[in-house]
Amino acid sequence: MLRNVRVVLKSFSSLSRKFSTTQTSNSRVCVIGACGNVGQALSLLLKRDDRVTVLSLYDVKKAIGMALDMSHIDTNSEVFGYEKIEMLPKALYCADVVVIVAGQPRKQGSSEDELLKQNGPLILEIMPHIAEICPKALIAIVTSPTNAIVPLAAEALKKKDAFDPNRLFGVTTHNVVRARTFISDELQVDASMVKVPVIGGNSPCTILPVLTHTKPKFKIEDEDDAIPLIRKLRAAEDNVNKVKGDQGATLVIAHSVAKFTHALLMGLAGLGDPVECAYVESAVTDCSFFATPLKLGKQGIEKNLGIPSLAKFEAELLDDLIPELKQSIKKGIDFAKKK
Repeated sequence: MLRNVRVVLKSFSSLSRKFSTTQTSNSRVCVIGACGNVGQALSLLLKRDDRVTVLSLYDVKKAIGMALDMSHIDTNSEVFGYEKIEMLPKALYCADVVVIVAGQPRKQGSSEDELLKQNGPLILEIMPHIAEICPKALIAIVTSPTNAIVPLAAEALKKKDAFDPNRLFGVTTHNVVRARTFISDELQVDASMVKVPVIGGNSPCTILPVLTHTKPKFKIEDEDDAIPLIRKLRAAEDNVNKVKGDQGATLVIAHSVAKFTHALLMGLAGLGDPVECAYVESAVTDCSFFATPLKLGKQGIEKNLGIPSLAKFEAELLDDLIPELKQSIKKGIDFAKKK
């Protein structure tokens, strides 16, 4: 009798765990480019995210072995691997969030045109599959050059009548993560306490941290106090590349993309009112795409929080970056139309 009670209780406990997981975290995430340097670290972090129920790993090769390896990790999410382009539709099936980290990374000395030529065709190949298989998924693009690739992706989705500006994001979270770290060093506080909006784009001279809106307050008497930190943030990726080599700043990017993906999943679940900066279609400036703080929700972008009030030197820096950002956006759109 006692043994039967234990069996029933054990079965009930198992069912409760499965029911709880299903109810609180029912999210499918697909990582495209999962076997790259960023993709592997990102996939591991997502496997550890309790909001991810199913993790689909796609790459041209090695994804099946990587999925088998990760399936032995003691978390509740299921992992599946898919290889070669003909398997991409299966990887995308029912995805709630698609994260694209595929393509060549930005290397020191590489131009935007070179990166666009290398990575543009890849994005144009991927987007029609997303439009057909999971048109309501939130799409987070990490592939460089972000300033041009996101408008290119938007054009590809428009051709399939599947573009929703609230669901397409260029991930710029790594700029925010770095800014928080650098400011925490200056203020001698825990980095997790720091908040700072980072607006603009994702190339070195289009990244603009709004230091006058840092919390805790970062004391700025004039622009001479701010410019060194802005330069440090803009040069951060190149500085890592110089020391680390062509592999680049893979770990901070993987960490940052995992944070952004988690925020998207929280928004989809209607939890926590997440706010993150990202590069999206926008009307807050003359640029048709621009990074600002966004309130995330069940439809992706719930509200674009826009540009906070700027000091004179910040407004001047904003004016300086807009022409380059416009040029990058045009390059991405033109590339999509030509192809």
